[in-house]
Amino acid sequence: MIELGCIHCEGQREAARLDVEELILEQLAFEPKVVSEDIRQKRILLCEQCPNRSAHTCTSCGCYYAFRAALPSKKCPLGRW
Repeated sequence: MIELGCIHCEGQREAARLDVEELILEQLAFEPKVVSEDIRQKRILLCEQCPNRSAHTCTSCGCYYAFRAALPSKKCPLGRW
């Protein structure tokens, strides 16, 4: 049997994802140095495949991994990048 997700819940998840992405972009605007978009995307891809990820958060360090991935002074707490 195929179960369909609740349209209301799906809408909330999408809104939460957009809110987090907007928050990250706003905070990155205050950072004097960020990595190139290519490096950031490669780091994010590794984070999204990591078992220590929960939604938008790294469970090892507690940060939004897409934000951390943009900062040249930061590293993956697990050494993945």
